[in-house]
Amino acid sequence: MAEHVQESLDRMVAPLRDLMDRQIFSETEIKAIVERRRESEYLLRRVAARKADFLRYIQAEQDLERLRQLRTKQRKRDHLKTQVPDEQSQKQHIGDVHIVQHLHLLFVRAIRKFRSDLSLHLLHADFCKQMKSYSRLGKVYSEALQIFPRQSGLWIEAASNEFFGPNRSIRNARILLQRGIRFSKTSEDIWCQMFSLEMHYAQTLRGRKQILLGAKVTEEMAELASYKIAEVVYKNAVKAVPDSIPFRLKLLDICRKFPDTEPLMEIIQEQLETDFGEQPEAWIARALFEAEKDLKLHGSKSDNEEDGEPERPSKKQRKKDAAVAMLEQAIEALPNDRMHLHAFEFARKYKEELEGNGDSAVQVQEFLDRLEKRISGHLSSELAIEYADYLLECNRITEAVATLEDFCMNKKPVDSSPWIQWAGLSSSPKTVLSSATKCVPMSSACEYLKILLQLFGYQLSTEEDNSILFQSFQRLLLLSPSTQSLFLEDLGTCQGFGLQSIAEACVKYLEYAAKIGLPAVRKVYSAVLFKSSVEVNEINMERLQKFVERSATLESKDKTRRRRIYHRAMEMFEGTDLEHAIRKLRESDAAKFY
Repeated sequence: MAEHVQESLDRMVAPLRDLMDRQIFSETEIKAIVERRRESEYLLRRVAARKADFLRYIQAEQDLERLRQLRTKQRKRDHLKTQVPDEQSQKQHIGDVHIVQHLHLLFVRAIRKFRSDLSLHLLHADFCKQMKSYSRLGKVYSEALQIFPRQSGLWIEAASNEFFGPNRSIRNARILLQRGIRFSKTSEDIWCQMFSLEMHYAQTLRGRKQILLGAKVTEEMAELASYKIAEVVYKNAVKAVPDSIPFRLKLLDICRKFPDTEPLMEIIQEQLETDFGEQPEAWIARALFEAEKDLKLHGSKSDNEEDGEPERPSKKQRKKDAAVAMLEQAIEALPNDRMHLHAFEFARKYKEELEGNGDSAVQVQEFLDRLEKRISGHLSSELAIEYADYLLECNRITEAVATLEDFCMNKKPVDSSPWIQWAGLSSSPKTVLSSATKCVPMSSACEYLKILLQLFGYQLSTEEDNSILFQSFQRLLLLSPSTQSLFLEDLGTCQGFGLQSIAEACVKYLEYAAKIGLPAVRKVYSAVLFKSSVEVNEINMERLQKFVERSATLESKDKTRRRRIYHRAMEMFEGTDLEHAIRKLRESDAAKFY
């Protein structure tokens, strides 16, 4: 081993001496570099070499290269200031490329040792990009693809490097993506990338011809704008992935990023209608396509008005809005809750985008009125919430409350969202939430917990009797084992008195108990720390730490109880990121008494 290490160090003598002679590094620094490299080489040549040793060595060399670059730039600036010509500073030196070459060698050695570790290949690729070693980058991707041929991301990265990199080779990019498809015929990511690649290439050719030939290329530009190769890719992609609506929608989104893609988008829309006529998402995609065309038309009209042209309604303006017509076809073809929900959501967004502009906004409002009558009495949970939001938006608060009340009392949904929204609008939230606890089964633990959190939050805000509060709190703690990861993000209008997690409920209730007295405080922290199954996780970690600290602070006069709190906290936080922080709190607390 020693002979191999010494041989490696001997190869470094010339470049390191060059760096020292040019005063990039001092003699002391060179000795430190050699010593560090010797230690690292011994670690790498052990029988059981570790990945961490390779990464540590690589990181140290990268830091060294950054330092070399800074000092080299500083040296060049100094020569420019003194205006002293220095031929040595103008030419390439062996020391300037030594560290980068050494880093490449380290990556190669690490990959040979840990061939199945994809992260090392990606690190090497990132380093090549950083150093602009594009020729080596191609080799890195080639080697990685031999080991991981089914990693779609690698094929996409390699193809992007060929087309968007310095080579600008559409041929190589196509070959790579075609090979990737042979390995993963149903990979949506690779198909999307190939589709996007052809769109980029067509646009590049179009721009190039426009610059070279100007107005003479009108017909050729129109031919290029049809994106014929992209259309071929699309047809093959659909054959490979025939049953995915999101995939078709991704391709539509790609089309929207390029100009003059309407003919291609119409082809995709027609196939959506043919293949997915029973899916609401397909109808909405078609309505969105029509809406975008209508919005562009409005934009061009507003530009004309700014130019001073008189506003005169055309025949097109008096025609039925295409997006609204598509929505009406959709709800007739699919008269179910899902379609009604999607149509309602889309129509509301479309109306906002129109901003009351022209006849289209009127037609959208008329469609919403017709849809409102159609869905009356035939609501699902999601549709009831969407409809109530719409009524609130229209300032029809009484109708919104009546709609939610009628839906909850008649349908008794298991979903907590309608109950919570109704409680947020009701004048007696406690009655609503209490009814919800009777209708939502405890087997739906997460939904039941959401309602309990709202009920407990309301009881805290109204400062109910502590005995009633403690009963509700115990019910929350009983549900904690089955809902540890639940963290409520959006509770709509009810968030004013709602709580987001059991851990937050613990903290808020402890603060409430502190106003009552020390016995109430002890009752709360004993229930949480010593009598419940609450566990620490990434979501509740910080709040539970706050709960522990506050509990110990409130027990400032009782050393024994404080010690018990910290001892239990050490057990709860063992193995977590906050274990060290809890230990320090415990030690600092113990030091106060000695």
